[in-house]
Amino acid sequence: MKRLYTKEEGDIGIATLILFIAIIIVAAIASSLIIYVGVTLREQGEKVADEAVEQITSAVRILNILGDRDVDGMAPNIISVRAPITADHSAPQGGLIKNVSVYSNDPLDVKITWCSAVDTASGMGKEEIYRVSGDYTTLKYVLSNIDYVKTMGTLIASFNSNFTDNRVFIDYGVESGVTYGYAIIGYDRAGNYALYDAINQTVSISSGTRDTAPPSGTINSIKVAGVGVLLSWSASDSGSGIKVQKIYRSNESIDSANLDNATLVAVLSGAARSYIDYPPKQGTWYYAIVGVDNAGNNATYSATVDHVELSTVDKIAPSDIGSLHESVTDYKIQLSWDPASDNGSGINSYYIYRSKDYSALTTPELFKSKPYAMVNTTHFDDYSYISYQTYYYAVVPVDNAGNFGVLVYPQNSIQVLEIKLALGPGSKPVDFNDVILEITDGSVDASLKLNSTGFGLNCSDSEHYSMEVLNDPTGEFRQSYILDDGAVVLMYINAQKVGLNLVSQTTVKMKIILGSGIPVYKELIIPSTMLNRYVQIY
Repeated sequence: MKRLYTKEEGDIGIATLILFIAIIIVAAIASSLIIYVGVTLREQGEKVADEAVEQITSAVRILNILGDRDVDGMAPNIISVRAPITADHSAPQGGLIKNVSVYSNDPLDVKITWCSAVDTASGMGKEEIYRVSGDYTTLKYVLSNIDYVKTMGTLIASFNSNFTDNRVFIDYGVESGVTYGYAIIGYDRAGNYALYDAINQTVSISSGTRDTAPPSGTINSIKVAGVGVLLSWSASDSGSGIKVQKIYRSNESIDSANLDNATLVAVLSGAARSYIDYPPKQGTWYYAIVGVDNAGNNATYSATVDHVELSTVDKIAPSDIGSLHESVTDYKIQLSWDPASDNGSGINSYYIYRSKDYSALTTPELFKSKPYAMVNTTHFDDYSYISYQTYYYAVVPVDNAGNFGVLVYPQNSIQVLEIKLALGPGSKPVDFNDVILEITDGSVDASLKLNSTGFGLNCSDSEHYSMEVLNDPTGEFRQSYILDDGAVVLMYINAQKVGLNLVSQTTVKMKIILGSGIPVYKELIIPSTMLNRYVQIY
């Protein structure tokens, strides 16, 4: 028989059901909280454990990790530099023309005396002397404006050293019956310039005999000298004196009619009497020398002999420069490097290329462009820059035969890892014959053991790490590869041969497994390497 429930009994049943559902919800929430707390505590526990392991004194300590981008011994000759905050934007001060006067009437010349300007920031770099002719009114107007001086005047001399309070220059390029004015512009090393003030800067020449006789000379000898050609000559000038001598070369006989078609290979001082030239190829080469005196007269020297047969030329490029470094101070970016060598014609100079764009230095067209600077020293100071701007410099040796050194580009990845190691305090000696190194870049896993056949980078390969002694007071490591107290050593890992791709932002994990004791763990990220050969990693 079917039982009928009362209203009171139905209400009790619904209440019981609601209570049951609530209990289930509370239990679920509690369970979630327990799981969350458990996971959190586990993660914290693992972190604390890892930190504890890290802090436990191990038998071996990693003192430093350095990355070397140059495994082949060819150091990059491109470098990046961030310009300093300070830059020289002030022109030189205090330059003064003291006097301009006729110095001699035969040969006719004008003497200019002046005090050099001073620059307390980048320092003086150059002085230029300009000559202008005209009446006094015109001269006064032109000489007071630096732009007019440059456009209307004639540049007659330039100096880049010996800036003093008592400078003298003799101008032989004047004529009688003309009024001349002189201006001097002083430049600092950053390129700022100023027009010098003047006590007296004009002169009227009433009479005098200008030097109109050109120099004379004779080429006495042209002969083979190794891979070059040695020229010897005699020369003289009884008037204003020889200013420069120009050496020309051609594969055909040179005379006044075809002089412009010949190659100008050198401009020498008036005192030079010999020169070695390095032609680009074998064959018969003709030479001519033109002497130019201080009055602007010129003449081609006569020749006892004018050609030579060359069978050997220098086609070998110079070696690379070494250890290119940069330093930044107030008002200056300084580059320095180890010299290149050349067994043929010898090093002539170093070409400096600069760009804000790294890719501009990696194009094959680079050597066809004009270099930013040329020096014959192993350092270069750059005073002209925009503050905070990053510049890229390339330094390339060039020999006397015109051969360029190889432009070595920095590797994009770390080629060698150098790990500096020492014993932890109170640790027992460690025998590296029993030490295994495990390393991975996330893609390649490697297990390396010691190459005990020798020391240095050359002993590291795809299966072995190698060692180098930095400090070994007892001599034990050199004899047995046992690291004891006080010794400091380098562990080399040849990442290139192992196959590791250690580019910027790569995560590297390594474990140094000792014969006994706690392994040494290290996880690191390869930093941005820029263009430096060595990269500080840890």
